[in-house]
Amino acid sequence: MKKLATLLLAAAFCPLVSQAVTLDIRGGYREGSHKYESRFKMSQAWSNGFWLSMETDNKQGVDGFDQSSTDYNEIEGNYKYKLTDTVAMQPGMVYHWGGDGAQIRPYVKFVWNMTPATWSGIRFRYDWNQYDSTDLSGNQDKASVGRVDLYFGWQNDKWYIQDNPVFYRYVNDFNYNNDKQSAWENDLVIKYKLSKVWQPYIEWDYMGQQGSYQGRRGLTENRYRVGISINI
Repeated sequence: MKKLATLLLAAAFCPLVSQAVTLDIRGGYREGSHKYESRFKMSQAWSNGFWLSMETDNKQGVDGFDQSSTDYNEIEGNYKYKLTDTVAMQPGMVYHWGGDGAQIRPYVKFVWNMTPATWSGIRFRYDWNQYDSTDLSGNQDKASVGRVDLYFGWQNDKWYIQDNPVFYRYVNDFNYNNDKQSAWENDLVIKYKLSKVWQPYIEWDYMGQQGSYQGRRGLTENRYRVGISINI
């Protein structure tokens, strides 16, 4: 894994074949669960259609920043293949690892550029756990998840807005904090293009009744994030 990470970082800074390198720094807060978070992400796009990213997320504990931990890391890559002048397909893969183990997330995304300023898309993803967890019956099984993302976006020279409804469901006998096998959320991102380099943004993610706090489950969860994308 260390050798792979070194190669990926080296590729990310290769100016001969690269199109754009972006550093994304983001902080967030979950209102229902009273949890703080932060993310550091480096991504690289190539002119031939390939895209690659690496990220690590930190959790700052409950009600404060006194228990910071890193338990979310992932590498993602995809390839954009044009089907027509306005429709593209993006097969890709996410490799995620944390304290519990690793997860492989293959996906395929279809994007339709309806006009020069607007687009929509759909992504089908399967999150396959490489480790077992205790299910609702007390048995050991994989808490794998099937997921569908929808995308609706608009942008101009200064603004970028994207709405992303997400629907997901456990494949086996597991429940979310809403005590159901399935859940959904809606993520809205508004980014301001201050310059070609600096692009601050805000994000609101409504997650339904998925919050948990001090032993209580099923709390209404809103996640608020503030971040900045830096094009190097």
